Amino acid sequence: MRRFWSAWMALLFGLLSALPVAAREAAEPQGAVGDLPVVVVGEARPLNLKALGTTVLLKTRTTGVEDEFLVAATDPGLPRLASLFGAEWAWQDGRLLVRRGDLKVELGLGQEELPPDVGGRRLEVPARLVDGAPHVPLSCLEDLLAVRLTLAADGKSGWVEPLIQSIRLEGDARRPKLVIRSSAPLTFKTFSLRRPDRYVIDLAGGVLDTPALRVTHPELGDIRLGQFQLGPAITRVVIPSVPGLTIVAPRPGPSREIAFELAMQGIAAPARDFPVQKVTAARVEPMASGQRVVLQFSGPVQYEWSRLLPPDNRFFLDLPQAILVGPKQEFQVQDGHLRSVRISQFQTEPAPITRVVVDLEKAAQTRLTAGETPHSLVLEIRHDTIEPTMAMLKGYGTTSFPASGGVVCLDPGHGGSDPGAVNRALGLTEKEVTLDLCLRLARILRTRGWNVVMTRDDDRDVSWAGSSAREELGARVQIANDLAADVFVSVHCNASVNSAVKGTSLHTFKGSDSLLAEELHPTLVAAAGRPDRGIQKDRFYVLAHSRMPAVLVETAFLSNSEEARLLGTPEYRQQLAEALADGLGRYASRYLKQTTAGP
Repeated sequence: MRRFWSAWMALLFGLLSALPVAAREAAEPQGAVGDLPVVVVGEARPLNLKALGTTVLLKTRTTGVEDEFLVAATDPGLPRLASLFGAEWAWQDGRLLVRRGDLKVELGLGQEELPPDVGGRRLEVPARLVDGAPHVPLSCLEDLLAVRLTLAADGKSGWVEPLIQSIRLEGDARRPKLVIRSSAPLTFKTFSLRRPDRYVIDLAGGVLDTPALRVTHPELGDIRLGQFQLGPAITRVVIPSVPGLTIVAPRPGPSREIAFELAMQGIAAPARDFPVQKVTAARVEPMASGQRVVLQFSGPVQYEWSRLLPPDNRFFLDLPQAILVGPKQEFQVQDGHLRSVRISQFQTEPAPITRVVVDLEKAAQTRLTAGETPHSLVLEIRHDTIEPTMAMLKGYGTTSFPASGGVVCLDPGHGGSDPGAVNRALGLTEKEVTLDLCLRLARILRTRGWNVVMTRDDDRDVSWAGSSAREELGARVQIANDLAADVFVSVHCNASVNSAVKGTSLHTFKGSDSLLAEELHPTLVAAAGRPDRGIQKDRFYVLAHSRMPAVLVETAFLSNSEEARLLGTPEYRQQLAEALADGLGRYASRYLKQTTAGP
């Protein structure tokens, strides 16, 4: 692939200028320094240029100068090419005249430099007469039309593509827009990549002036931009994924200005019973094998942590329902593993969130532990590295729970991109039934002294949209395991290809699951009023991978018209929720040490 003059070539010449004198003389064209190269005009030959979906034919001549050609200033393809980029091209009174917006540029025969308005570049091959006709250097199209030319290796075809003039963040830091402006309309496509998580924007037909750029955001870090491909061009923009980030793409279609809306949302805290607490103290101190961040709170808090893999190497600690006392804090360390620690009020409304950002020099090993005093948390950053591809990227925890009762994790089945079972006749989905039932159950349990954790409390994927079943189920179990729940209850609706099948069942796998199921079974079956399908043993993922007693509840069949109508009523869901709460109360009174009210 052969390229015309660009900032990349300028960079190459800058590198050559740093060579020793002898090497530099060998690299420069023959003749005195500053002389124009000798031009040897060759025979005319066709060149097919592709621009914005159109092919334009030009007749060009070689010049004996690498990557430079001459084209007749009056070639009918040039005005057509210019019009594609919103410009006018004409040869008038012995001069080339180009108008582009408010810009008016003239170029005369023998003129060795372009006007300052288009960069003032020195022309190795100035405009001249060839066989009595005015010819201009083909490379000047780049400057005059704000485009980039790329020729195929055979020199018979090429691409004329718009320049990306700016990529910047605009607006509020919490809800910025990433705005991309170009000299002509571009199209784009987006996709996501994993490990590390990132959002990718490919701009088709757009060329950067420099090989790579970075746009920096205080929370996101570096948004990286690079020339992924030339001829045809693709510019790639990579946005790192951080906790709570959502990205809204504009409507598809060619545009000179493409704006992506970025929103730094609050995290979805699994436990919602925690009152607001204050971050009363924070410090960074050395330890034998690294550094540790010590946080003190006015009461119990929960937290969610996540980390970004190389090259980003940042660790986030989000503290929902936590208010930072005083201004944001920053600790500079620079010990080869830890660069700095920043603590700030990430969000105040609708609920406060304090965020700790740990800037790591490398993929350092981290560990979260309870502090020496009540309601304190210690983050250890050790002088050991981890294998990034094997690292856990997200987790949860608490300093303690606010209520004296047990901790129950409720898992409303399905959600977000996965509707679960569907009764099309009633327009009823499993995900909406299970969520409503679990929200009702959570309210009852809280009044009875339970600490309630929910894998989801709205219509969303717990992992991410499009994740595999294993990843989605793993994310649900991780919440229960990380927060050390005493029991795990996953609520579902059943379905069958045989619409006559009906009834209620409970499912277990581990030995400890059976005790929980036996306490839930009698009241649930009585409240459901459906055929009893019993307690069944199945190796369901959430049962096999949970570290506490767990049960999966199949309330009734959505595929059965009678049971689906019942599941669609608020009264029936409330009835099931109260029965499950009563069963959990009996289990707690027999097997849990915490004080939790029964039915």
